[in-house]
Amino acid sequence: MDAVTADAHEKDALLKSLNINVNFAPVCDLSQNPADYIYSRTTGRDAATTAEYAQNVAGAMTSDGMGSVLKHFPGYGPGGDTHKDFSRDSRPLETFESQDFLPFRAGVQAGAGSVLVSHNVIEAMDPDHPASLSPKVHEVLRDALDFDGVILTDDLDMEAITKAYGADTAAVQAVAAGNDMILSSRYTIEIPAVVEAVRKGTLSEDQIDASVRRVLAWKMDLGLIEN
Repeated sequence: MDAVTADAHEKDALLKSLNINVNFAPVCDLSQNPADYIYSRTTGRDAATTAEYAQNVAGAMTSDGMGSVLKHFPGYGPGGDTHKDFSRDSRPLETFESQDFLPFRAGVQAGAGSVLVSHNVIEAMDPDHPASLSPKVHEVLRDALDFDGVILTDDLDMEAITKAYGADTAAVQAVAAGNDMILSSRYTIEIPAVVEAVRKGTLSEDQIDASVRRVLAWKMDLGLIEN
């Protein structure tokens, strides 16, 4: 873990020298099966070790003033590659509560300012929507992990989303679900769609304001703007 922490500080120094203030790390997913899609991006260790890893990395990043993003909530597990298609996770809620949530909780407690939500369909939480577009999954993140920071979608250009949703529909559903920021390159479609949804009352301006406050608070925590 000393080497892990030293590595995090080294990366922070490099990124800050390039005027980059947020790193989409650490990966908090659990996998000890090399056949899992996510395995190569994880520690390959158990929940306790991965939680210690997340705490060390997020803690180092917090002390360096580097924004951290815990991913991919609520835990990727044995899910397939959502860059290519939908992936359903049929594990019981108890598995997430006793295992997958532990690294995310450790990262939140270490000061992580953001959490990124996956496109996996978590059947125990919401069998009808990918996690990134699910209000129920976002409620779990806010309530079970007591997280009040910025929630990000995974990339909405991944085929788990594009095969089932248009860019405009996905963006509006992502905001409605509780995401504060959307990760995508189709912003010329998505921004007008969200603005129009607010104009029509499909999305509330109060919700947009709440997300803006969270983003601004994160920027203040990182010293990017004055309080």
